[in-house]
Amino acid sequence: MLTDENEIVVGESAEEEETVLEPWRSAFYSLVFPGLGQMHNGEQGRGSYYFVITFILIISSYLVVTMLILVVFWIYNVYQAYTYARRYEAAKKA
Repeated sequence: MLTDENEIVVGESAEEEETVLEPWRSAFYSLVFPGLGQMHNGEQGRGSYYFVITFILIISSYLVVTMLILVVFWIYNVYQAYTYARRYEAAKKA
């Protein structure tokens, strides 16, 4: 569970299932389509937001500038999904 941008709380209750997030898998899902990696990580709000932003950028990508923004956004999305999953797994081990 993400409490803020820098702190991850793992397993608040004994009944909560142990979730394994593999960073490479989250990155792959985001590479397929931005937002999928975030949803895999349990960040449904952020994933939905990235879906909408990507959809808008794809629709308006007939402009070269918008296409460049889409590519940069897509790369950032993969990076964010990977680093979140890596931090989540590190917090579980700590």
